[in-house]
Amino acid sequence: MHTLTTEDLLSLWERCASLHAIDRSLQVLACALPERDPDQLARLPLGSRDALLLAVRRATLGDRVDAQDVCPACGEQVEVELKCSALANAGGPPPLEWSLEREGFRLTLRPLDSFDAAAAAQCETVAAARATLLARSVLTAERAGEKVEVECLPEEVVSTAAASIATHDSGSELMLEFLCPRCDHAWRSVLDVASFVWTELSAHAQRLVLDVHTLARAYGWHESDILAMGEARRAAYLALVRA
Repeated sequence: MHTLTTEDLLSLWERCASLHAIDRSLQVLACALPERDPDQLARLPLGSRDALLLAVRRATLGDRVDAQDVCPACGEQVEVELKCSALANAGGPPPLEWSLEREGFRLTLRPLDSFDAAAAAQCETVAAARATLLARSVLTAERAGEKVEVECLPEEVVSTAAASIATHDSGSELMLEFLCPRCDHAWRSVLDVASFVWTELSAHAQRLVLDVHTLARAYGWHESDILAMGEARRAAYLALVRA
């Protein structure tokens, strides 16, 4: 994996700001894994894609993650310290496909990928998005040897299939556990890995822009010279300017 440089971060931030979160995540992976075909990256199961995104975040910004959420019971802001390495290993790679039987129906399913997520993102309602994801995940559906259309499956089978998809690609829906120190309320929150990693990389890129602005004004240095500095040296000069 190619560790993102300061130039990589600024280039990604500049060209991806207006893109959808799914496209941003794929651009990040394409930059960090230039040897991989972009279509291959887009067809990775979502859990595998997110594990790679966490690896990029770890290689670029470090392993530690400070997550925050607001207690739904009392409104207290709660923080937890996590590690990208632990999050990336929370779910193993899913099988290419698997079978499911319920209520006399037999389904063959596959994990969802970024193409599937992009198709669902274009739907106007949550129900339509859910139906789209299920239809794309179901490779075959039959009952008593006869083919069944996905839209004709009963709700019990649909619910079981949705749960099976999440179970087989558990890394696609990482749950963070919080405990409020003020009222002892415990809750869980889903971590949107693609949005989280982009937010972190984007924030770092914006700090780099501010660093360049500050040092260029103070010393008249060119952007390329400032970005070529190591973080420790750049921080030392910034401290002198702000003293």
